[in-house]
Amino acid sequence: MFIAIADSVNGGSGQGTGTGSGGGGNRTAPVFQFLGRPLDRFPKFYQLVFTSESEFPFSVFIGETEYVINSTADTVSGQLTQVGETVEASLSFGARVELSLGKGGSSGINKIFRFDNLIVGELAFSSFHVEDRDFSGVTTLPARILDDLSFCFSSATGLPSNIGLWDVSNVVDFLGMFNGVPESAMSDAFGQWTFGDSAIIGSQAFANISDADLASCLVQWAANANQGSSVDLNRPFGSDPRGGGAPRDLSETTYPAAKADYDNLIANNSWDFATSINWLP
Repeated sequence: MFIAIADSVNGGSGQGTGTGSGGGGNRTAPVFQFLGRPLDRFPKFYQLVFTSESEFPFSVFIGETEYVINSTADTVSGQLTQVGETVEASLSFGARVELSLGKGGSSGINKIFRFDNLIVGELAFSSFHVEDRDFSGVTTLPARILDDLSFCFSSATGLPSNIGLWDVSNVVDFLGMFNGVPESAMSDAFGQWTFGDSAIIGSQAFANISDADLASCLVQWAANANQGSSVDLNRPFGSDPRGGGAPRDLSETTYPAAKADYDNLIANNSWDFATSINWLP
């Protein structure tokens, strides 16, 4: 059934192809925000489209109107008409949702407030998908993490403070995960990660991480008794302005413990760094 509604949150208009009804329900705090910005053309359209990774059925709340989403065919969309206008979307408690990013997929999202209802995968929070690039205020962990995190946080200006707690042990591909993220937003929290066997940490995965943070990560990865084996690193540490994919120069004199644990990861875990790090005296 097709329903047209008037949002009760700061104006705007919305519509959906799920089953609609009035009144709240058991829902989360807002998950997404849509915002009319000075640089936008109006009307500004927004849309939520869901992939088969989502766990159906679940509800989307736009203002006080609920849409029950039963399949990938059900969508929620609307428009903003002026600068400063906002619409917030909530989900039903326990919803586990992955947004579609392909042509005609989800669009117009300005900000994401929480991850605990989201299934996270390739391009999940890239600049193609989310306008506000600062995720430092998000404190919840993803509902589920898929096996491909390629370009997940591409060009982000801030990362979740608890990203070290993300369970990435089933992730196969990290290509460009933090491509374009500035050094100021990177940290050694990634050292807490346990990689799965044969994970591919591809070009630009950790671009712009500082030398000190990279050295700390090497030490932490080697100290992890559950660390994966045969991890393939293909120049993930190249940083601007040299460009992603460049080898990283590290001083063995400055970071002797990191050099020792780099060697341990190769000897004990069969990690393949190839030419990712160029160790200098």
